Amino acid sequence: MIPNGLFTQIAMVILAFAIIATYIQPTFQNIGETQDDIAVYKEQREKVSEVTAQLGRLQDQIGTVSLADQAKLLKYMPEEIDTISVIRDMLLISNEAGVVFLDATSNPDSGQDRSTNNGQTDDQLTSQKFELRVEGTYSQIKNLFALMDANDYPLEVHGLSMTELEGGFLAANVTVVTYAFGGADKNSN
Repeated sequence: MIPNGLFTQIAMVILAFAIIATYIQPTFQNIGETQDDIAVYKEQREKVSEVTAQLGRLQDQIGTVSLADQAKLLKYMPEEIDTISVIRDMLLISNEAGVVFLDATSNPDSGQDRSTNNGQTDDQLTSQKFELRVEGTYSQIKNLFALMDANDYPLEVHGLSMTELEGGFLAANVTVVTYAFGGADKNSN
């Protein structure tokens, strides 16, 4: 027989609250935390799927780049700086511009890292400075800079000093920097 007394009913209500407080409520909290974790996991999985899809599209694009364009890219940003070729190219550009090429020298210890857009340095991008000395008219020197700008690989002017000579000619000392992706100068031994 079940006791029907007031104290028995109060004890049963207290026992019910104790069971709810010690077992059911923590179980519901665990279920809620698990559901939150599942929602975060689904969201992250969707993001990973989007990145994977974008990576696949980019890999497909790499396959569509022609061999000629790949060769142009390698020439624009070579794996290493060929000092002799750079000096030869500056001589040819000077001759084409009509200036008198006096001399060009390289500074093999001028390699420096270049910062990326977010401010971090890219260890694979190296640079080398060259000093170019030429003489010519203003328009010839201006043409020299236009031809350097149109070169197949970057020849950035980082310094310029000019002095006036007799007969309206100018002497220009130009500091030029070029870059390579992935290595240093192969001729600096």
